Amino acid sequence: MVPLVAGRIAETEGRIAELSAFSVHLAAVHADLSAPAPEGACGPDCGCTTTPATAGPVPVTLSPTRPAAPVPAPEPWREAPVACTLDGSELVGRTQEWRRLVEQATARAELPDGLRLTFPATAELAGQIAALAAAEQRCCSFFDFTLHLTPAALELTVRAPEAGAPLLADLFGVTA
Repeated sequence: MVPLVAGRIAETEGRIAELSAFSVHLAAVHADLSAPAPEGACGPDCGCTTTPATAGPVPVTLSPTRPAAPVPAPEPWREAPVACTLDGSELVGRTQEWRRLVEQATARAELPDGLRLTFPATAELAGQIAALAAAEQRCCSFFDFTLHLTPAALELTVRAPEAGAPLLADLFGVTA
């Protein structure tokens, strides 16, 4: 979760910088439009006409330091050893906990490296899923969990490297 939160912070700070730059640009446009209209008929100094060289939208660079394409975040779970540190009885208990939660899913989508489960959007269920996912990360760091909560649904995406597919199938019933 730490790299995910750090990535979100960096993304948010970038968006804040872009919006601040855009706000400055809008303030300049507002000032231009608020100035008194030029005397006489429309002409080159009038904002209601454009010359052919400047016709059309004017590109605005909001943040010159922002990369053209987002840099993919590292995925340490793909490099983690595929091993579970739970003993036999703990593993049975954990598997039962996941299966009880999976039974509450309203939709399921298989992904190339995992699955996405959709649940009712309740805070209680979100807390249960987050707690169980955190516990699972402590013993099986090769799993990648993403929890997305909207007013309409709670989505849990679980991914694992190819070598972890059998454990993914054991916990979530994935048939891929």
